[in-house]
Amino acid sequence: MHPFFLSTFARAMNACLRMDPESKLRLSRLQGRVITIELLPFHYIFQCQFTEAGVTLHANEPFPAEAALRGTPLNLLGVMLAKDHRHRFFAEDLVITGNAELGQQVIELFDELQIDWEEQLSHLTGDVPAYHVGRFIRGISEWLRRTEKTVAQDVNEFVHEETD
Repeated sequence: MHPFFLSTFARAMNACLRMDPESKLRLSRLQGRVITIELLPFHYIFQCQFTEAGVTLHANEPFPAEAALRGTPLNLLGVMLAKDHRHRFFAEDLVITGNAELGQQVIELFDELQIDWEEQLSHLTGDVPAYHVGRFIRGISEWLRRTEKTVAQDVNEFVHEETD
């Protein structure tokens, strides 16, 4: 993988971390720690080194790591997005070795991000447009939650009726 990708990815992660004031405390607990990530099936290896200022990504394995994570890019993305169903991803497709506590702290660093996207958008568009965009997105999110719940109930009822 090209070094440009790693530096761009690191800048994006650090920008998100800076938008959450609480992430500084979580970063301080990880300071000096290193985790190795291997993207399968490409066998591309890079390391995340945590500092007080943020995350630094290094190609290959220049530092001794306390933990390693191996999986496909889609598995890693699934773990990040599906917090409630994370156990589905920790099967044969995603393997963590080494210090499990460090792995949990790294997951919490990103899970507990509380970014006020509406506030960030207001810097670009102003308060009123940002408020309306935020309201629209909250409405869609609520509709998706209700729809997911309704579909799950309907499927559950259908399965129970068909098995009787």
